[in-house]
Amino acid sequence: MTFQPLDVVRVTRLLVATREVDGFTAEPPQPRVGERGTVVELLGDDLYLVERTTDDGRTLWLAEFHVSELELLERPARDAADEVGGA
Repeated sequence: MTFQPLDVVRVTRLLVATREVDGFTAEPPQPRVGERGTVVELLGDDLYLVERTTDDGRTLWLAEFHVSELELLERPARDAADEVGGA
């Protein structure tokens, strides 16, 4: 499966239990199986940067995941202009 920016995904497993994470707190929580996030960027080699936010939009955690750790929940509709190169 290939993910796109803004896809909503679920963490289905963790190949690495403790990973480097960023967030709005000094010590952001580690991602957990079952949590949802949004794909922010494709990093290459089947790695994706995924962000989980709070209800008020702050970043709870931002972390890298291998494609095998994620499942697609929702893919936002793209504008027709986006599909043909932003005409």
